[in-house]
Amino acid sequence: MSTRYEIRIPCALSDTIRAAFPEMDAVALGPATTVLAGPVRDQAELHGLVARLADLGIDITEIRTQP
Repeated sequence: MSTRYEIRIPCALSDTIRAAFPEMDAVALGPATTVLAGPVRDQAELHGLVARLADLGIDITEIRTQP
């Protein structure tokens, strides 16, 4: 069973972000805020998403589960 997560990042939505996270829905909340949302199977997959953001040099503002 997966849990739906929302990851908020402090950068503009770009083709690079869309390409790096094809399994997630990417939504621009403003000129400098993007939310990645989608199902995450387990903690290992969540850690993988966080690692990919770190590899791209992108900070995380917030991570939360969605109801």
